[in-house]
Amino acid sequence: GSWGICFTYATMFALESLEAIGETYSNSGPSKRGCDFLVSHQRPDGGWSESYRGCETNTYTEHPSGSLVVQTAWAVLGLMYAEYPDRNVIEKGVRFIMGRQQRNGEWEQEAIEGVFNKSAMISYPNYKFTFVMMAVGRWGRLEKERLESEGEKVVENGAQKVVGATKRK
Repeated sequence: GSWGICFTYATMFALESLEAIGETYSNSGPSKRGCDFLVSHQRPDGGWSESYRGCETNTYTEHPSGSLVVQTAWAVLGLMYAEYPDRNVIEKGVRFIMGRQQRNGEWEQEAIEGVFNKSAMISYPNYKFTFVMMAVGRWGRLEKERLESEGEKVVENGAQKVVGATKRK
């Protein structure tokens, strides 16, 4: 994790890569350990919070301001890639993200999201859109699929059709 901050970012990509070869929480030790790591760092408000300081020390370090939208999106994406079985953990994270959305539909720039060479900190303004929308969109699609599999009638609309079109499997 020396591009995005740090352990949360790397764990998301590791879980995505494992999912690409068919390894998920239910059948893979590395996937299970990645999920357990993420879940162990979820905060009571449902979010995740990691500081760039962790990249300097190679130790997971909470951000002093508390939960952050981008780190929360990385964590819930990783858990969804891994098909983590406790949907309540993921839902709490998604609700945190949705609760931080501004009236104009955007999310505020909350903290540094990137670092390289352990000392150059970078803000990536698009991360608050890219990863956050990926997380909320994937959650919406997975919830739609879950409800349909349970026999619930789901009302179709344009956004749901677009989310369904991005299905990876």
